[in-house]
Amino acid sequence: MPRSPSSLPALGTLLCAAALALGATAPAQARGRLHFNNGAGTGGAVASGPRGVMARGHTIQQNADGSVTSASGGGFVGANGARGYRGGTTTQGADGSLTRSGSAGVSGARGSAQSSGSFSRSADGTWSGSRSSSATSSATGKSYSGSTTIDPTTGKPVHSGGCTDASGQSVACH
Repeated sequence: MPRSPSSLPALGTLLCAAALALGATAPAQARGRLHFNNGAGTGGAVASGPRGVMARGHTIQQNADGSVTSASGGGFVGANGARGYRGGTTTQGADGSLTRSGSAGVSGARGSAQSSGSFSRSADGTWSGSRSSSATSSATGKSYSGSTTIDPTTGKPVHSGGCTDASGQSVACH
């Protein structure tokens, strides 16, 4: 049964939920793995062990408009409480257009970081893209937030970003 491209990230969510459930119920010394592949472009894995639990998955499909969409994602929860995820979707249009979006994040005792971005190329070859990232240190409360876009005139990256301390005041990034 065809899936809409907007429903593809649900695969990653489902896998992460399975991994979290497995990790929440498995004793620290338990180990387990589950691999699956339906032979039609969808597959994944869930694993659990003394260092934590992880899940990943991927799918690819032909859409009604002739485009092809692929998606993948994964996540982990470490025994130390750290957790992270990544996911992405790419669609290649029948006309040669392309779109790609993805995101990732991690958090743990030392802090957290997130990043997301997208890229698109139209059938006539024009393109655009951007990425936003942020990170926060648990030890200092210092944060970074920035973004990069592509200048459509020059085709060169343009970056903006800055750092703040725990009270929200601007500070030098280093």
